[in-house]
Amino acid sequence: MTMEPDGNPPQKTRPANWGIAFDLGIRLGISVILGLGGGLLLDNVLNTSPIFILIGMVLGIGAAMYTIWDVARDTMRR
Repeated sequence: MTMEPDGNPPQKTRPANWGIAFDLGIRLGISVILGLGGGLLLDNVLNTSPIFILIGMVLGIGAAMYTIWDVARDTMRR
């Protein structure tokens, strides 16, 4: 185990808040874009009304909410 110059063990550093916010924003954007893109693709392939776009958006927003909860839980544990 390595020691600091003052003889104490090294402390874990927390990532900066802007890093967590950037990570969360990227994850939220990807979740919604993938849901919307999947819905658009299915609607074009199956030649249906925008039902799959709506389903994709609901799934994307649900995944985004889960991501918020997961990141918040991990951040609170640190």
